[in-house]
Amino acid sequence: MDRILAAGSRDEYGQVLQEKQDIIFKISRQLNQAGFTPIKTSLIERQSTFDRYPGTDMFHLYDQAGENLVLRPDMTLPVARFIETHYRSQAPNRLYYIDDVFRKTDYLSGDYNQETQARIELIGDASLGAEQKAIEIMLNLAANFNLGQLEIVLGDASLIDTILASFPALSNQQRQALKKSIEQKNLSRFQELTKHLPDLPAVLTDWPLAFGQRGEEILPKLGQIPAVKPIIIKWQKIADFIHQHFPNIKVTVDLAGQAPQPYYTGTMIQGFLPDLGETLFSGGRYDCLLKNFQGDFCPALGMELNIQRLMAAQKQPAKGQHPIVVVLAKGRVEEDVRPLLQAAGIDTSPLEHPGRRLIFESADHQFRFILVKPTDVLKYLDRGIGDIGVVGSDTTDEQEQNHYDVLDLKRGQAEFVVAAPAGFNLNNSQRHRIATKYPKRAGSYFNSRGQDVELIKLEGSVELGPLTGLADAIMDISQTGNTLKANQLEVYDTVCQVSTHLLVRRGALWQHQQQLTKVIEALINELKGV
Repeated sequence: MDRILAAGSRDEYGQVLQEKQDIIFKISRQLNQAGFTPIKTSLIERQSTFDRYPGTDMFHLYDQAGENLVLRPDMTLPVARFIETHYRSQAPNRLYYIDDVFRKTDYLSGDYNQETQARIELIGDASLGAEQKAIEIMLNLAANFNLGQLEIVLGDASLIDTILASFPALSNQQRQALKKSIEQKNLSRFQELTKHLPDLPAVLTDWPLAFGQRGEEILPKLGQIPAVKPIIIKWQKIADFIHQHFPNIKVTVDLAGQAPQPYYTGTMIQGFLPDLGETLFSGGRYDCLLKNFQGDFCPALGMELNIQRLMAAQKQPAKGQHPIVVVLAKGRVEEDVRPLLQAAGIDTSPLEHPGRRLIFESADHQFRFILVKPTDVLKYLDRGIGDIGVVGSDTTDEQEQNHYDVLDLKRGQAEFVVAAPAGFNLNNSQRHRIATKYPKRAGSYFNSRGQDVELIKLEGSVELGPLTGLADAIMDISQTGNTLKANQLEVYDTVCQVSTHLLVRRGALWQHQQQLTKVIEALINELKGV
């Protein structure tokens, strides 16, 4: 018998499982009393059910007839399938379910593939009452458990498109690029794209950071755009409802929010736990999804509560003064960015004489530094250990992205190049063997060229590949070109630029918004002269 669990899976047992069962029982009882009907859909679904779901993180299976199946990564789409199958005329208007979903995680990341969700669906209600009822249900559920302070964050899936539509000179390609940079909080990319956009209001110059306090400052000025007014009015009515019924709950906005799924159409709602730095519940409107299944318009709104985060929040100690944790790639990256961070107001003096230590704290206790290998930065960041990550873009390109790539720090600048001995023909139809430390970047490059290549992953000096006959060419980073010349290799194409980037954990931008915004703005000012 194989005693080893599959990567990303876990067993549940004893007290922890009993705590989870108790939570599920309390939630079920409260939703039953509130008039919601329970539903349980199949764990295994046809792949076609999730045509509107980003499919790269699904577990794939096959049935007896060879049909493509998946472990459900999402609960809303199976419910939509159920309603289309069983209720063509009159769908039940209040449903709930508490069940597991399965999503692939980055291999060997230490993260789990399975999470338990409690979700409600309000179907057929296009009024503001649906948003209010969903928030009321979620806040009442949260009140049953020993949690810290909750904040409600309001967004809208149509907001960014609505604002960008007010700039008629933008092409569709420009709009999509701008939207992506805003949603991903990528300030460097956003500034590059808006450099030649004269009509951009000054209030939106740092749009990717327009959330929380900054979002509230900008919001009144956005009312000057007529198409945005209905969204602002709806937010105000929701905020008034919350203040009336839950006076201790803070309400804020996110003007740069990304829809959790591509089928979301309107209001987005999050319940954020500042002490945990995580979202406890989230959801919003998806008024067009059921229309596609039923053939008729059917407004709908859903909200899900993450059971694992609820359990973690119950164990979270009382809020204290927590330092911002900076995860740095040790070696050249750390040495290059240290003066820049110091200029931005971060006390990096503990790093000047590190010795053999790997964890350091600033004298003012505002920042804690962790030195790790470049390939480990994202793991510490995305698992919630770190708040800020500093590492080269060559490293981030090879790993899953579950954070915000906020700034190009313009340090450690180099180029990805294709190099080979003299006489190599990059453009012929022959199948080349390419040695590289970066198979993801290399694969993307050659796929974009429509070329079929055989990639050979090397960890050491890739220049040896062509010299020994192991490979025809290499894709690697070149800063000066001296190593290539010393090994009689010529550059045949420059693929892209490489530099050190500032990354931020998603929840950290909310958890430490004022401090991190101040640091980011200081870094931007320092980089203006570069």
